[in-house]
Amino acid sequence: MKKLSILKRWIIVFLSLSVVFVACFISVKPFVFTYAKSAAETIILNAANEAVLNVLAQNEITYSDISNVSRDNAGQITGIEIDIEKVNLLKSALSNEIAGIVASRNKYDLNIPVGTLFGNEYTTGYGPKIKFKMQLTETAILDFESRFEAAGINNVLHQIIIKIDVNASVLMMGCTDGFSVSTTALAAQTVIAGAVPDSFTNVIEQPNNDLADEVFNFGGLG
Repeated sequence: MKKLSILKRWIIVFLSLSVVFVACFISVKPFVFTYAKSAAETIILNAANEAVLNVLAQNEITYSDISNVSRDNAGQITGIEIDIEKVNLLKSALSNEIAGIVASRNKYDLNIPVGTLFGNEYTTGYGPKIKFKMQLTETAILDFESRFEAAGINNVLHQIIIKIDVNASVLMMGCTDGFSVSTTALAAQTVIAGAVPDSFTNVIEQPNNDLADEVFNFGGLG
C-alpha cells in the first residue's frame, strides 16, 4: 500500500508538471513565433539579396543582355524589347539560388531573452537567453518590371527591376507558421538619349501560360 501511495504521488506530481508545462508553452508560443518570424524575415531578405548578387555576377548580366533599344533611320527610338528567354533563365536561377541559400543550413538558432517571453515592455530584451531551433521553408515568386525616370534634358533612365515575393514558413516547437516578405533589386539600367516613347504595352502572362513573363512592347511616339 505504501508503494502504491508513493506511485500515486509521483503521478500527481508528473501530471501537475505537465499541466504547468503545457500552460507555459501555450502562453509563450505567440511571443516565440513573433520573434521567430521577425528573425526569419531578415534571413529570407538577406538570402534574396545575396542570390541576386551571386546570379548577376556569375552570369555577368548587363543591360544589353536582357534589353534591346531599337531606333529608326532618324535615330528616333521605336521600341525597347526585353529578351524573354534571358529573363526566364534569370528567374529560374534566382529562385534556385534563394532556395539553396536558405536550405544551406538545416536549422537556425534563435536566442530569445527570458524577459521577452513574458510579453511585458519592461522586461523585453532582459534576462538570460533561451535557445530555440527553427527550420525555414520558402517559395520565391519572381517578376521583372520596367521603370523610367527623367535623367536630364531629353534623357531617360531605364531600369529593369527584379521583384521578389517569398512565401515562407517557420517550423519550431512542433508547430508551423507562415509569413510573406517582398523586396526589389536592380537587374540592369541604362540612360537612353534622344526622343523616347511616352506609352507602352505591358503584357503579363496568365497562370499556366508561358507566352510571356514581362514583355515590354513600347510604341515609339515622336
